[in-house]
Amino acid sequence: MHVEAVRTDGAPSRTGLVRDYMRIECPQCWTAYHLHHDGLEMKLLRGYFLRANWQISGEHPNHRQVIVMEPSSAVVREKPS
Repeated sequence: MHVEAVRTDGAPSRTGLVRDYMRIECPQCWTAYHLHHDGLEMKLLRGYFLRANWQISGEHPNHRQVIVMEPSSAVVREKPS
């Protein structure tokens, strides 16, 4: 499971990732990102979207090109066995 938030002017750190259509924007400067992932279900992706939104807001004004989202314990528990 791999998820990262990639700035619109950046490139993912891995090839073969799926780009999600939802934009995530910094509320202070409108720097935009999209989540890139390896095929997660929508219900799992929602949690990463919320975490990325929080992290992007917290990084203002020093936004990185790529933010790799580490899996949370809640996401790992929901992973099918």
